Amino acid sequence: MSFTLHVRMKRAESALVRLLGQIGRRGYEVLAVRASLSPDRAAFEVEIEFEPNQPLAPFKPRPVEVLPALVSKLCEVEKAELRVGPSPKGIPEPSGNGSAAEGPQKASPKPSGEMHWEE
Repeated sequence: MSFTLHVRMKRAESALVRLLGQIGRRGYEVLAVRASLSPDRAAFEVEIEFEPNQPLAPFKPRPVEVLPALVSKLCEVEKAELRVGPSPKGIPEPSGNGSAAEGPQKASPKPSGEMHWEE
């Protein structure tokens, strides 16, 4: 099940990178991001669709309720709010290769993060 985090944050250098890094380091997988500038161009309105990564212990997913408090610790964040439910309007559901025009695609395996050396 995916969740949506709505964040309002001050516009600052690398603010979005820090936000996404905070979410990823805490064990949540980012599925989609939509960011726009506020009308006064001083802040970002960000919607992040995510799901908790499965921990090593079975049947105990990471609690999503703590994520707004963790994100709020970033100095640029003005407001963080968790929303449960389907993908927000404007964030398309993921497809095989990112193109909605093409038919269903065979899913490619997830990268493991391991490096393989060939000699």
